[in-house]
Amino acid sequence: MPVQFYLFLPSYGYILNHAFHYLLLFLQPIILYIFFYKKRLYDKFLCMFLAFFIYLSILSSETFFSVIISSVTGNNFVDQYWGSYYVVINSLSLFITLKYIDFFEFQFNYFKKIYFIREINSITKSYIIIHILLNISHILSEVAHLNSFASMIATICFILFLSSLFYLKSVRERYEKIKEIKQKEKEQRQLQLYTDEIVQLYNEIRGFRHDYASMLISLQTGINTGDMKEVENIFHNVLKKANLSLRSDDYTFFELNNVKDTALRSVMIQTIFKAREHEIEILFEVKDEIERLPMNLLDLVRVASVLLNNAVEGAAESTSKSINISLVNLENEIIFVIQNSRQSRHMNIEEIYEMGFSTKGKNRGLGLSNVKEIISKYEDIILETDITSNSFTQVLIFKRKEIL
Repeated sequence: MPVQFYLFLPSYGYILNHAFHYLLLFLQPIILYIFFYKKRLYDKFLCMFLAFFIYLSILSSETFFSVIISSVTGNNFVDQYWGSYYVVINSLSLFITLKYIDFFEFQFNYFKKIYFIREINSITKSYIIIHILLNISHILSEVAHLNSFASMIATICFILFLSSLFYLKSVRERYEKIKEIKQKEKEQRQLQLYTDEIVQLYNEIRGFRHDYASMLISLQTGINTGDMKEVENIFHNVLKKANLSLRSDDYTFFELNNVKDTALRSVMIQTIFKAREHEIEILFEVKDEIERLPMNLLDLVRVASVLLNNAVEGAAESTSKSINISLVNLENEIIFVIQNSRQSRHMNIEEIYEMGFSTKGKNRGLGLSNVKEIISKYEDIILETDITSNSFTQVLIFKRKEIL
């Protein structure tokens, strides 16, 4: 073979090696996408977003910091200490990526909601463009007189990616604000319904008071005349029925007035209306005034919401459809009991507190594991669980201590 062929081989090998390197860089997010999609973590659009997010968060940071460091130290320094240089750059990029997620408070489950679909699709398209531009900047950086231009493209890509994170954060905050407003409106409607019902029950009691006066006069007349049949008739057909009416489940709602913690009372009121949607009989027993419970307000609302929602869901599946809720104020502790009827099926106490456990399917039960995690922060709060063939009982015991 001619000598020129052997002279050409090193150059050809260099080009082939670089071509393979850039092809691998270009395909990395696609490989990530295939991995996420095969694992069925999210739908295809969110898998695509997640793949490019992870890839660009590392690569754009790595490229940007490479440009900064090489500009300060010079290319000779990079060439001389390239091993240590790339270890530092990659470690720094990974650290920055984790900080992105922490600072912007990314919860990727949020992005599964319909509200985010349009934004996620738009950002994914922009990520693909940034990805292409970054790879072009890598290729151009190999050409000496285009190195500065490549650095400028890399810097622009980093700024664009960072801007997308701020945009995503603003979208999430807007969503949370809308959700909060809707929740407050719902609570206001429920509170109004509850108030209207209390007024109605109060008017009924006023009516009974007047009726009782007439009943007692009739009873007195029967006693005075010695007409025992009339006395018996009044007792069975009037007084007994009136007593049953006054003992109706609706009147147990008055006992919520003893719950002085407005946040907890609001959660309990919401439970009333949720129970009614499923035609569940719900009884409250709060004989003593319950002041602020010794637990952080947000934690209390989260724990109570999970336990009460679970009670409604469990009772809705059962035949008897009943919930009993009581708050007992003792000298050294406050006891919060939530008992609901349940469908007869095997249930292991240890399993129900595991992440992802749910009677409704895989990865749908995050509530009780969160409750367990919250309660573990408090030394003076105990959660006890009792399961029978037809009932499920949660007992929260708050030991007396200084209010948080």
